[in-house]
Amino acid sequence: MKKHVVGIDIGGTKLATVVSDSTGHILGKVRKPTLAEKGPEYALGLLFDMVRETVRLADLEQAAISAIGVSCGGPLDTKTGIVYSPPNLPGWDALPLKTKLESEFQVPVTIENDANASALAEYRFGGGRGYNAVLYMTMSTGIGGGIVLDGQIYHGANDSAGEVGHQILLPDGPLCGCGKRGCLEALCSGPAIARRAQAAIRKQLTNKKASTTMLTLTDGRIEDVKSEHVLEAARTGDALALELVSETAYYMGWGIANLVNVLNPDIVLLGTIAIAAGDLLLDPIRETVSKFAMTRPAAAVEIKPAQLGDALGDLAAVALVV
Repeated sequence: MKKHVVGIDIGGTKLATVVSDSTGHILGKVRKPTLAEKGPEYALGLLFDMVRETVRLADLEQAAISAIGVSCGGPLDTKTGIVYSPPNLPGWDALPLKTKLESEFQVPVTIENDANASALAEYRFGGGRGYNAVLYMTMSTGIGGGIVLDGQIYHGANDSAGEVGHQILLPDGPLCGCGKRGCLEALCSGPAIARRAQAAIRKQLTNKKASTTMLTLTDGRIEDVKSEHVLEAARTGDALALELVSETAYYMGWGIANLVNVLNPDIVLLGTIAIAAGDLLLDPIRETVSKFAMTRPAAAVEIKPAQLGDALGDLAAVALVV
């Protein structure tokens, strides 16, 4: 019998369940709002129903499912499968998610931090195929990461490895959500880019020199400027937007160079904002890494956009169990 698995992607706003064969081919998929305010018991009941619905959509019997993989925001314990109060899932306090799913479906369940699961998916199905040491980094509302070495996620001593966004570059820099100052995430995440853009525009206005496409894109509302407006304006040659992109690439390249020196990866795969920006951001990041990293690891590493795009969430969960 062909091996089939269920993948579950748990987020603060949406839940997704998929059924896949052993090659990662998706046979059925269901998405629904998390409604996190209703608490974990509601979400669990919804997930149980979604898994059964997805199995039916894949035209399979439940007995055909051999394992379940779960990609979820941390903190969590991968060994026990207990989820510990993710910021976007109120009430999920020491929730024994693995035990509950195994009791309900009578198959092995693997639970993993979403960034680590995404790294494994890129290693197995995406841009990391053919490489032994893969570092995946996402640039979105935060900067997360996952490390895959010889096909295995590197977890560290207590599931805390891969916090690439919380290396401190500027000790007196902007406050990060982790409580420290000057983290890479506080400088280069989507909200951080937007904050820097808004501050730069206000400074221009103070000097009566405001002239940027970013304001045109938001009908003059500074508070509405986001990272996507910075990129769009930079593509038109907007001087201020290009300066912001250059600054972002400098900090990202600096952070990646640190990781290249420590991990000596074959490849660094950048997601989300880096994919949208393409070589506009990637080329100066590569230049900074080449400048800041030690010669041998810098020569060995490739820096490329992640490949899985919108399929990443589904394949992240599947990659854990195929």
